Amino acid sequence: MQRSFTSFIVGLAVSALMAGSALAQPVISIEGDCPGRVTFRWEGAAPNQTAALAYSHATGNFVLPGPPCDGTRLGLGSSGIRLVRTFRTGPEGRGQIVGRAAAFACGGYVQIIVLEGNRPCPISNVVQVPE
Repeated sequence: MQRSFTSFIVGLAVSALMAGSALAQPVISIEGDCPGRVTFRWEGAAPNQTAALAYSHATGNFVLPGPPCDGTRLGLGSSGIRLVRTFRTGPEGRGQIVGRAAAFACGGYVQIIVLEGNRPCPISNVVQVPE
């Protein structure tokens, strides 16, 4: 009986961890004109967390070298990689940012990294900036 109960508790803990991880993976989209006004949207992030929007000229496997997300592998390449801005994910883990995309950004790629919580840091899908 004790063994079954322990297995049950361990199973619940693993399920909770897996569900939490699945819910905390942000999904992003971007629309607009480049150069010009673009709207960047996200959903499915952990609520009220600090996140970063990163940009690169290409997709790839860039590994973040330092805290707070050292060791986190992105879907962005190292060519032209840069931090665009940081922001809060919002009380429901979704939101949007409206801004201007410079000509050099057109056709590049963006991804968000949630800077708080589990390691490796949760990352979103990669999307291409409109051309």
